[in-house]
Amino acid sequence: MAIVSGDIPRLLEAGLKTIFFEAYEKTPVFYEKVATVVPSTRDREVYAWLGNLPRMSEWVDERIPKGLLEHEFTIVNKNWELSIAIDRNALEDDQYGQIKARVSQMGEEAARHIDELVFSLLADGFNLPCYDGQNFFDDEHQEGKSPVQSNKGTVALSVDSYADARAKMMRLVDDQNKPMGIVPDTIVVPPELEETARLIIASDYYPSGSSMAANPWKNSAELIVTPYLTGTQNWFLLCTSRAVKPLILQMRKEVEFNALEGSSERGFFRREYVYGAEARYNVGYGMWQFAYGSIVS
Repeated sequence: MAIVSGDIPRLLEAGLKTIFFEAYEKTPVFYEKVATVVPSTRDREVYAWLGNLPRMSEWVDERIPKGLLEHEFTIVNKNWELSIAIDRNALEDDQYGQIKARVSQMGEEAARHIDELVFSLLADGFNLPCYDGQNFFDDEHQEGKSPVQSNKGTVALSVDSYADARAKMMRLVDDQNKPMGIVPDTIVVPPELEETARLIIASDYYPSGSSMAANPWKNSAELIVTPYLTGTQNWFLLCTSRAVKPLILQMRKEVEFNALEGSSERGFFRREYVYGAEARYNVGYGMWQFAYGSIVS
């Protein structure tokens, strides 16, 4: 049975919106693994607490509340949209299958967009500053009583460089010069390094040389392979088990699906219906201590 113009509102509510969000929710994404989702209530949020890690101490006389550091890091929300126009003839000619496919693609793209933002930001960490004013991946991080520390490498991914990066992260101290107890748990690589990464963290036997010794790094980290890393040889080691993760997804308004129906000016004069997704969010750097990046290319 052909779809008539009076069916459009019902079709939107009962059909296309459901199709959009089914595709949105089924699309594999990894940003939740590496980014802390922070609700936002304004056009921008200031993160004055980054780097200010509380620490237990003996209660001798009075409590000693820890104030904020002088650092301030601001993330400004951005508006995002994705829209398609569907000719009214497509509806009148009962081409619902084609329309459904396009709306499903919209849902997939809306979900992947956050992944693209998050992992592109990770890749840009060698050039963009974080809360302490240094580049996110840098050789000269220093705050409070800590010495100058580095979370940056320049060595290709191998068993030795992986082991060295783990040790460096685990040795990092906080602004009171106390060990942070970091345990890396996730390695992020571009498609070109997937095989190398899997050999390091998934092989039963030592990945280097002809020895049949057991691989000490098996299951030491989860693997994320993403095409949103621009450098084909750059790789990243992360600690994602803490309350604050290496990156921040600041969510002002989650994705919504809306439509301009046939009674609108556009539908009347141009014989088309416009369906769109919109959201408001942005990404930023969290704790540099929880990320190690090696720039090779």
